Amino acid sequence: MKRLSILSLAFLALWACGSKQDIAPAATASHRGVYHWKTTFNPTAWEKQWMKDHKVDRLYVKLFEVESGENAGKREWKMVPVATTSFPQKLPADMEVIPVVYITVDAIRTLDADYWSSDAETYAKLIVDRIDDMMSEHYGDSVREVQLDCDWTPQTEHAYFTLAKEIKNRLKGRGVLLSGTLRLHQLREVEHPTQGSWGRGDSLPFDRSMLMCYNTGRLQDPATRNSILDFADAEPYLKQYKSRFLPRTDVAFPVYGWGLEFDKNGAFRRIVNPYRLPEEKSGNLREEWGEPGQIRKVRQALPALDSLHTIVLYHLDSLNLSRYSHEDIEEFYSR
Repeated sequence: MKRLSILSLAFLALWACGSKQDIAPAATASHRGVYHWKTTFNPTAWEKQWMKDHKVDRLYVKLFEVESGENAGKREWKMVPVATTSFPQKLPADMEVIPVVYITVDAIRTLDADYWSSDAETYAKLIVDRIDDMMSEHYGDSVREVQLDCDWTPQTEHAYFTLAKEIKNRLKGRGVLLSGTLRLHQLREVEHPTQGSWGRGDSLPFDRSMLMCYNTGRLQDPATRNSILDFADAEPYLKQYKSRFLPRTDVAFPVYGWGLEFDKNGAFRRIVNPYRLPEEKSGNLREEWGEPGQIRKVRQALPALDSLHTIVLYHLDSLNLSRYSHEDIEEFYSR
């Protein structure tokens, strides 16, 4: 087990992880996928049957999040792992499992990619090692892809891409792909790269990109019709999207909902569990879901995907998924 000699025992307690054997190269087939975004991996019998009924063969599992050391109360480290998923059940051996790591923008802001490149090397190693350890314990050594999720901005793009490139380099020699999520508002940055310190913008450092077709509207605006997905909000981005700067693209659609509470003056107050909304809804509550009609419109407006694409639904939860008919789900997965 290889370790960076400079790391303290306290940090090892957070990041403790190890290396594993080379991983097989990616399969060449189109897929149906679903995200698992809970901190406990314990799918119900209904959820397992749902995946079988819809021939889901790819499971994207968030393993942990990375946030700034300051936010986590660990100022000696710039980035630390939090919200680690526990596994009462093993990951399914008969499905391809893609480990996902969510990295906060605050964590990325702690890195200075221009002057402290060793930061990217250090934390890339820690992230990859931690993934290796968790997957070896709960799944095995057949990981073919790792995914990073981050709501990066033009200001944090360079630092995030530098970290991602280091992670990609560590995976590449083992035949493991690195994919990254891409929000619709980030398409503008991809299509019109900002000028970096060398006179050009950074290119996406991923083998595949996951276009996330949800959270498209202004959640805190009382005039928003549906902040989860409204074709009117998504259409302008899709119209300008030419994909010439993108790696091969997969797509994710929303199958979840929430309630949004506003005060009498229209100021946003909080997100409410959609299953605990008062029976008598007041004008200050807005209930939102990923609506089949809106998903259908976005799906039809998407540019052509390559023949090996994956369509993914967010996320695996029986309460949410049971709201959608078998036919709806099949249509979401069709392309």
